[in-house]
Amino acid sequence: MKTFALDKIRNVVLTGPRGVGKTSLADAILHVTGKVGRRGNIDDGSSVFDYHDEEIERKQTISASLGWTEVGGVKINFIDTPGQDDFRGDVFASLEVCEAALFLVKGDGGLEVPSEALWRVLSAHGVPTLVVLNRMNKEHSRFADAVRGIQARLGAAAVPVQLPIGEGEAFAGVVDLITLKAHSWSGGKAVVGEPPADMADAVAEAREALLNAAAETDDALVEKFLEQGSLTEAEVVAGLAAGIAAGNVFPILCTAADSEVGVMPLLEAIVRLLPSPAARISLQGHRPGHEDAVTMKIAPTGAKVAFAFKRQNEVQGGDITWLRVWSGTVASGDSLTNSVTGAEERIGQLSVALGKQREKIDAASAGEIVIASKLKGSPLGSTLYDGATAIALRAIPFPRPTATEAIYTVTAGDEDKMSSGLTKLHEEDPTFAIRHEPHLSQTLLIAQGESQIAFLLERLKKMFGVEVARKRPRVAFRETVRGKAEVQGRHKKQTGGRGQFGDVWLRIEPQPRGAGFEFVNGIVGGVVPGKFVPAVEKGVRETMAQGVVAGYEVVDLKTTIYDGSYHNVDSSEAAFKIAARKAIQKGVREAGPMLLEPVMSVTVTVPEAYMGDVMGDISSRRGRIQGMENDGPYQVVKAMIPQDELYQYATALRSMTQGTGVYRMDFSHYDEVPGDVARKLMDVYEKSRTEEED
Repeated sequence: MKTFALDKIRNVVLTGPRGVGKTSLADAILHVTGKVGRRGNIDDGSSVFDYHDEEIERKQTISASLGWTEVGGVKINFIDTPGQDDFRGDVFASLEVCEAALFLVKGDGGLEVPSEALWRVLSAHGVPTLVVLNRMNKEHSRFADAVRGIQARLGAAAVPVQLPIGEGEAFAGVVDLITLKAHSWSGGKAVVGEPPADMADAVAEAREALLNAAAETDDALVEKFLEQGSLTEAEVVAGLAAGIAAGNVFPILCTAADSEVGVMPLLEAIVRLLPSPAARISLQGHRPGHEDAVTMKIAPTGAKVAFAFKRQNEVQGGDITWLRVWSGTVASGDSLTNSVTGAEERIGQLSVALGKQREKIDAASAGEIVIASKLKGSPLGSTLYDGATAIALRAIPFPRPTATEAIYTVTAGDEDKMSSGLTKLHEEDPTFAIRHEPHLSQTLLIAQGESQIAFLLERLKKMFGVEVARKRPRVAFRETVRGKAEVQGRHKKQTGGRGQFGDVWLRIEPQPRGAGFEFVNGIVGGVVPGKFVPAVEKGVRETMAQGVVAGYEVVDLKTTIYDGSYHNVDSSEAAFKIAARKAIQKGVREAGPMLLEPVMSVTVTVPEAYMGDVMGDISSRRGRIQGMENDGPYQVVKAMIPQDELYQYATALRSMTQGTGVYRMDFSHYDEVPGDVARKLMDVYEKSRTEEED
């Protein structure tokens, strides 16, 4: 396969919310450049990129796909990414390895609410971006309205570099404001000519704005533009490219992926305006296993460095790993060191991809994105380097999962299959987590949202043959006491042979919050022999772990054994353990029991328009607002909310804010449960105990 120099490569992420046409555009790119003979189609399941069974069934991108094409001697690697929030982990991974992004917006809807959260992700990564108004051939497409909406969010930095020739069903091409040429699509062929005469005024006005944007990136260009009122084509391109790279200019372009109008001009704009891998001359990371910063130069003939940013298990191809080659030339058969494990990894067969299609290659040079097979020892996020250059690139900053469900196998005995299946899925997708809570007898699946949870459970059934159900998670409430009590626990049982006898008096009193449990031996005079005191403590601890009034662990308690009695023959450790259990159960009930609940520190970021709904919802969840602050067009609300009130909050917040609200939560502290809530929990526990006894 042909090798491309660093400056002849463009690596681009296709991003945008669901429904804007990213996958359709990816399919159109392959067709207009001759990479495929027939354009793929999502509706009939023939898309080159949405090829997994789940994607074909749902008509939705769930996992990123890689493609490439060549335009004017420049190779364009592009990654089609999911648009739904729940599957956006691939967006974060792809932005780590690509120099630029296409941000797709509906021509017939403009910058819709779901675009906001994704735009924040792009802004945080600082990735040079072209804004693409797709679906310009749809009935309600309005270029001017869409541009105004984009500029209202992005400001004057968003500037058209194209104007559409016609709108809706009449959309027939674009006028390039840099070259002042019209690119139309007629009879399945691209035609380049002069702009329509009736667009002269609109073209002149839009070009003036474009020249202003290009000139403002350089003082010399500003001076020339002010003096002469014009710039050369090369100067416009240079000015725009500099502004795009610096994040100061966001060009707006027009396409209709399903009719392929505007697709080739878009590709030409990618080549002209977006940065190549050559724009980055060094890599910043740290020394593997240490915090020491490391900077290394990037060179096609230099040290070999590659980054593993995606893993997949494919039915026919087995395990594959996506690699971005940052420096040097990586070849099949090379042995490189893994920054995570420190072990040597032999590079398997390398390939370039068009969706599920693979073309084997012997080696990949700096700047390339390729697929390697059978990298068993390189988890996602690994840096692979040759022995001469030790560097670990930063971990991918995946979004934290916040939607939690308790899961269990429908068929008893399938627990190991569920565990191994989830481990395998987590190797591909680290945006969800699994947590086992033995003290609550539950396994938690913590994901990005409802759709990801449903998808993961479907894959467990299809791939690993294990059916998994879910339910509301149990919250780790705690029991404690308000006051003091002195109680007796007495166990006496006479059998045909040796009897059982144990008798203890315990003093129960509260400890400061978070102080834990303290057991004190206050026996004087040997009324309870010392050899039985450890059994008393064990009985107390075991009972506290099981709970007394609601079935939750008892905490922050001081227990003192201060009296009791024993029998020379019938007393035993087991008898005193039972006596202690009876005493602590009685003592907790008499000392003013109360329940504690985990309270989470929650930070919610939403547009101003949704503040009222969000704050009202927080109050309805027994939350307490701690503060608010501005973050550009967003409001950041900080609150304390009981964990028990946050079940399915991710879904509720998205619904309230049309997908624009995001939040994170961290454990803060334990606090007393209100009386009515505590009583319900105690009643449920007592009822379950009664049913068990019956």
